Amino acid sequence: MDTTIADQALLWAAIVRGVGLSPKLRAEMVRPQLSIDTARQFPTLITRAGPRGPRIQLAAASGLITFNDVDGRTWFKAGHNEWTGNMVICQERRRRCLVLMANSVRAELIYPSLVRFVLGPSAMPWWWEYGFE
Repeated sequence: MDTTIADQALLWAAIVRGVGLSPKLRAEMVRPQLSIDTARQFPTLITRAGPRGPRIQLAAASGLITFNDVDGRTWFKAGHNEWTGNMVICQERRRRCLVLMANSVRAELIYPSLVRFVLGPSAMPWWWEYGFE
């Protein structure tokens, strides 16, 4: 799917604010539904649970991943292909999102620094999403 930063910004702003969604549908969309206790997003066959996910209540929602951050409930969605790397992270209480889009998958390496710079300190589970701190 091809998109623009402007389209992505409009989409996530509408979701974080509940624009065009009933309050019930909006709440269901971001409701933690399945706890995540794996140490990585794509774990090996090792069944050991990681201790960090439960600590921040890391969970899958409807197409999003949620967790408890320093400012309350936060959710994110990330994806990439062979070339591009994209991420959105939204803070519920502040009702704001940061949309990151890059034309290189290698940009994912700087996303933690960008998120900290723009949104401040965070419990964002980089260790789970990308496998690094």
